Amino acid sequence: MTHTSRSRSRLLRLCMLIGIVWALAALAIDASGLATPAAPSELGAIFGNGLEADGTPATLLAERLDAGLDCYRAGRCKRLFISGSLDGPGLDETLAMQNYLIQHGVEPHDIVPDHAGDNTLASAQHLIAYMRERHLGSVTLVSQYYHLPRARLAVTRAGGDAFAVYGVYPRTFHLRDLYASWREVPAWLVYRVRLGANPDAQPVTIRPFLSLFNLIRSLFTGEAADVPNYAPNRAPNYAPSPPSAPAWKT
Repeated sequence: MTHTSRSRSRLLRLCMLIGIVWALAALAIDASGLATPAAPSELGAIFGNGLEADGTPATLLAERLDAGLDCYRAGRCKRLFISGSLDGPGLDETLAMQNYLIQHGVEPHDIVPDHAGDNTLASAQHLIAYMRERHLGSVTLVSQYYHLPRARLAVTRAGGDAFAVYGVYPRTFHLRDLYASWREVPAWLVYRVRLGANPDAQPVTIRPFLSLFNLIRSLFTGEAADVPNYAPNRAPNYAPSPPSAPAWKT
């Protein structure tokens, strides 16, 4: 066997080993999400995901909302905290989530909107800030099973270890879940390392990229660029605590 052949063989074995470890890690994350304990809680927290071009919740987000609805209707989640951001020019995740829930029978005063949930970490930090302000003791996280472990990690590192943290997930499966589970491995590792080193690490926002996209779009279409509005379209259902309310409330 030539030196080149041996090098290729070692590289192939290394790639196979990485693939096996990666697959096992994905299975472990999925198993952890599926085993997330569920119990009645004072608050359900639904993480944003994405919208269709017409501004309605995309399939995965609609499934999360339906899981949250089940929790609410069963009396296992007294209120629903919904966290999202802009999914593109004119696409407000949180507003779409709020409209969906109201259309399906949730009382508006039982919805707590967070319009600055750019990512899982931001949503987790805003959730914990709200729970501390309202002196709540328990929360049910609502997301896909493969995302729950990272969401729980983010919530715990943000201070959720002082609360009872449960979880529910849509009882559905899509082929895309295979890719999503694979993708969660590096995402979970990044959160684990970053939040392990600094529990107060700040979320990496995508807002500048959305603004740039909006500007480029306006140059090509000739339409006026919409200035992204991350503030709620109406006053939140809870009153800000004077004198200094968290920035995500305004």
